[in-house]
Amino acid sequence: MASLSSEGSTKDSETLKELLKQRPRIQKKQQAAKISKCNSNPCWNQEDLKKLEKCVSILGTDFDLIQLLFKNRTRKQIMNKYKKAKIQYDRKHKEKFLRIQDALKKEQEVQRHRLGSIDSIDLNIALDIHELSTKKE
Repeated sequence: MASLSSEGSTKDSETLKELLKQRPRIQKKQQAAKISKCNSNPCWNQEDLKKLEKCVSILGTDFDLIQLLFKNRTRKQIMNKYKKAKIQYDRKHKEKFLRIQDALKKEQEVQRHRLGSIDSIDLNIALDIHELSTKKE
């Protein structure tokens, strides 16, 4: 193990101080990169999303053709936005489908219970009719 000298620890502390001074600058640059990301690739506004939805409904997923209608977007940007929107749509509608499915299952159970009680009533009526018809004979 190497021995620590006062000269080495002073050098280390100066290096550490220098790194600490640079640290806020690095964070500011990273934050600036995140903010300017939207400037280099313009954010999707509601108008663009509606336009994309209409294009996909008419042209399908021919992103080369759709890209001709979006002059400030690349094919990849359009494709990524479509995939993201489709995932969100599928997730939303899957949850809705599952809620409807649960409601239908509950309704079926109620109907089975009602039918079960009706079947038992019908069976009792049928037995009563049979007993009455056998008594007459």
